Amino acid sequence: MAQNDFKLAWRKLLKNKGFTFLNIIGLTLGFTGFILSYQYINRETSFDKWNPNYKEIYQVGLEAEGAFTDETSPSLAPLLKQNLPDIVYAGRKMVYNYGSYPLFGEKTVLIKNAALIDSSAARIFQIENANGPLYKNKDQKDATMVKSPIAQQLFKKEDLTFDSPHSIPSMSLDLGMRETIYGTIKKQGLSMIDYDLLFIREPQDLFAENNPFLYQTFIQVRPGTDMVNLTNKINAIYHKEIAPKDKIRSSSYAKGKIYLDPLAHMHLRPKTGSNTAYIITWIIGILSLLILLLASANFANMIMAQADQRLKELALKKILGSSRWAIVRQLLLEVFILTSSAAVLSFITLALTGNILQRWFNDDLRSYILSSETIIQLCVAVLLTTILSAIYPAIVLSGFKSVNLLKGGLTSILKKGTFRNALLIFQISMAILFISGMLVIRAQLQYMQHTDKGFEPAQVINFKGVGMYYDTKIDGSFHQLKRRLENDPSIEAVASATNIPGEGEQPPKMEFSYAQKNISFAHVGIDPDYFKTLNIPNLQGNTNLSMDQLLRDSLSNYAVINESVAKNLGLSNPIGAKISGCDANFEIVGLVKDNKAYGFENAVQPTLYSFKNECGSMRIQTTLMVKTRSGMVDRAIETVKKEWTKNTSAKDLPLDYSFMDLQYALQHKKQQELQVAFNSFTSLSVIIAALGLFSMAAYQAALRKKEMSIRKVLGASAQLLFLQLNKPFFRLFLIGIGIALPLAYLLMEKWLSNFAYHVNIQWWSFLIPIFCIFILILISISFQSLKVARTNPVDSLRDE
Repeated sequence: MAQNDFKLAWRKLLKNKGFTFLNIIGLTLGFTGFILSYQYINRETSFDKWNPNYKEIYQVGLEAEGAFTDETSPSLAPLLKQNLPDIVYAGRKMVYNYGSYPLFGEKTVLIKNAALIDSSAARIFQIENANGPLYKNKDQKDATMVKSPIAQQLFKKEDLTFDSPHSIPSMSLDLGMRETIYGTIKKQGLSMIDYDLLFIREPQDLFAENNPFLYQTFIQVRPGTDMVNLTNKINAIYHKEIAPKDKIRSSSYAKGKIYLDPLAHMHLRPKTGSNTAYIITWIIGILSLLILLLASANFANMIMAQADQRLKELALKKILGSSRWAIVRQLLLEVFILTSSAAVLSFITLALTGNILQRWFNDDLRSYILSSETIIQLCVAVLLTTILSAIYPAIVLSGFKSVNLLKGGLTSILKKGTFRNALLIFQISMAILFISGMLVIRAQLQYMQHTDKGFEPAQVINFKGVGMYYDTKIDGSFHQLKRRLENDPSIEAVASATNIPGEGEQPPKMEFSYAQKNISFAHVGIDPDYFKTLNIPNLQGNTNLSMDQLLRDSLSNYAVINESVAKNLGLSNPIGAKISGCDANFEIVGLVKDNKAYGFENAVQPTLYSFKNECGSMRIQTTLMVKTRSGMVDRAIETVKKEWTKNTSAKDLPLDYSFMDLQYALQHKKQQELQVAFNSFTSLSVIIAALGLFSMAAYQAALRKKEMSIRKVLGASAQLLFLQLNKPFFRLFLIGIGIALPLAYLLMEKWLSNFAYHVNIQWWSFLIPIFCIFILILISISFQSLKVARTNPVDSLRDE
């Protein structure tokens, strides 16, 4: 029986080659979008899921005044382990944020991605040595490892077995510093602990008094632990043991409270970072399902459009004894063959073409496409598409009485076409929605790229880690290097700061006091030429203090504030005002314009800039920012290199540099990925809508062929026939507009609300898609209208 049904279905599809081809094309496009999207979704949601303790791992952080930090005292983790039996492990991690970390082996390698973790964090995140046990004897204190590609550059081939640890120079050949490498990091699944170099050692708690927010703290709890109760216990320990020693960020976070962030949230929506990746993952998932629904709607429409040609066939089947279920089964099987063929074609095409996903999302598709998860998702999509596309046409077509079917022509239900019209309205609405969304996303990205940011990153080169090899005292050798560089005609200005726009996290919040009122501001340590280098507009006072003045007034502390600080303090003329914080009394000497140095998603923080690193001696100004003159970038780089080679501490060490405008643009990388994906989905939706319109136009022309022939015999012109055929489409078009416009507006407003600074939705964002779909309708139906107008009426009426 099944074999016979399959043969009948296959023959029917081969008989209607044009119908079959259009359906396979539409469905292939839908499945292509679905597969591509879910490779991205599968990857983004798979971080650390391979860890057997995935659901029991949390990050410990602090919240104060609506702000979050993931940096805590290094003494917090051991305190939690000692006092709370519900905690299995409590580990610490610190990311190396001082530029590249050089290792000198067979080749000199600049490690740009390094972190320090303790042994407990290694256990929590299942960090293993590919060359044996992590700790090979009880006397081993360190277990530092590198990734295999790094090891291959550092060591000879015969040394890669790591039968014994290898000691190699690090940081500086001149200073005699060395690092012992104990093996290579065992390759695991995707994880938030993904570094080229891992220092695995127990942190020194000597910093607890001076720098408590240095490490990230992670805990692994016992299954079934009451997390609310545990959070309260950790909070009590923090306020009793840690908060009194809290100095690096003053008392802002000392008065805060503990939060626990699940590992499941860390990659896509951490409390301390942006949730852009999470939102984009949801958007892409929804868009891919909409594309599949569009393809299903188009398929169902084409099945109903072909119904008139099958009525007598179905009637004869019923007369010859076929049950209604047998007819439904045959129709479902025909659809299943088509959907399966389209899915296989899409799957093979993507597997052969390779790195489409890499172009979209900077990742390699082929490493995910053959996974069991992908194949299961595709099979589910095929079954759902088959059901959505075929169930209504199968039930309707199998339910008519044989006598009515044999009379010829469609029944009143088919002529009315309510279901087909609803599907076509859905396709038109979705096409308008996609085009509107594409235009709004494009406008927002252009706004972020071209609007005034309050500073100028162009022509600025960041030389990372340079300050680590100089004396960074206010008048030390690092300052002397800057002054020498400024004398070169290719260089306009040179500066350094504790926080660099476009790199790393936002500056920390400190608590300051003004007029007996405590208030938290972000703090950035700078040198005198910071505002000149970044071209940050000065609104009041003097922002370019000389080094002579800073040295002369060694007991004074000067500060520059931005507009947001002045607004918070209620100062229209802040110059000369006194503000205290970080164990210092500051005199405000300048007011600068707010700048979006850390992107458009977050509002500009009230920020205080100071010149003597008053708010934390461990926040070192290691990056050298060089503002070059136009057209002289290469010469400026060579100038810095010449100075670099004169420093004996930097012997054989290449310069690590990047361009600030490119680094700043990386903050919008996820939004650019969304734009590429949305553009692709928009193209798919328009193509599918065009296929639907074309098939419906062909169906309407066939259905009304005799009517149009009679009108032509009675003298109707081609223009009148065109209007008569197309009137239903324009009515559906207007209904689709009525549905799409408010929906598009609400969704785009919701998306834009994720940005503190965004464009306003313009009228043309809706007019352009309406015009595009209108033109698409005209093109799709004009062909069929012209075909009907040129048909000889005799051919249509000869049987009447």
